[in-house]
Amino acid sequence: MVASSNDIRTNSDKSSIYEDRGWKRSDPVPDHIYDIHKSLVEEEVIIRSEIVNCSKHFIKKLEPDIPNPEKPRRIKRCHYVNLCPICNNLLEQYVEKQMNPYRQVLLDNGGKNILMTFKLRHNQKSSLKHLQKVLKDSIKKLKDDNIWKRTLFPSKYRFYVKTEYEISWSEENGFHPHCHLQIGTTNPMPTNEMQSLIANAWKRIVTTVSPNKFFIPNLSNGVDVTNTPSGKHSKDKDPYGMDALKKMQKKSNKKIKEKFKKLNSAGSERTKGSYSLIQMQSNLKDIFIPVLKEIYRTTVKRFRRIFFNVNTHHTLISNISSK
Repeated sequence: MVASSNDIRTNSDKSSIYEDRGWKRSDPVPDHIYDIHKSLVEEEVIIRSEIVNCSKHFIKKLEPDIPNPEKPRRIKRCHYVNLCPICNNLLEQYVEKQMNPYRQVLLDNGGKNILMTFKLRHNQKSSLKHLQKVLKDSIKKLKDDNIWKRTLFPSKYRFYVKTEYEISWSEENGFHPHCHLQIGTTNPMPTNEMQSLIANAWKRIVTTVSPNKFFIPNLSNGVDVTNTPSGKHSKDKDPYGMDALKKMQKKSNKKIKEKFKKLNSAGSERTKGSYSLIQMQSNLKDIFIPVLKEIYRTTVKRFRRIFFNVNTHHTLISNISSK
């Protein structure tokens, strides 16, 4: 992306400009995320003024007359992490950086990083707002269930939990909100046994929470459980080569969209015809614009937030504190 004359950001390789402006490091947000933000504003998917103006100004110093050369100027963010792709990306980076040392200590000591993906039954007529509410309430209830807190992940086994809500969409089945839970655990129980226990608990909990019986998942499709040492859920996280796109700092928005088109023709591991939020945002076809407007309009507060919680009573916590 080429920075305009009134854009305070510059390409990360122009270090002299950062030095002139008092910057100690480059902007951590990759250019393709700014391209997504720009496209969403142009298509009026993003209309709230604070989000529209995210990262377009510097934060004003409270004491402008007192020079402080050691303190770099900071870009003003909107902090609407559930509606702004820029702030959401910053949150993802922060949580990933926060989680990495805990995951590494866990793996070094024979633990497992378990990924559980929780889903609801849905179709084209399903209300996104109701699906999100049922999912959010069910996850909250699950974490307080005895299967979770006493059988699978009691305090002596549970080192950390990362909670991540996402929304995908397909023309055939409509909106598909789902939740990824990554649990750092020293529980020696095999993953297939965990799958059986958590699937039954999930169906039972959704049955009590949902006002609509149609949302209740079956035992085979409601939960996926895998051992994921890398901490990535690749089927949703990077299906169209986003890591490669981050390196395309000098490419135009048009070229980035062309890359998505080529990668799309090659296929992916996702369900056929299903698109994640980042895919729809990055390739704004006419069919995606009303979908994104619906997501941005109805997404419940903090639904797309990422949460990371550490159990400070776990025996491995001393390995972190000593570093």
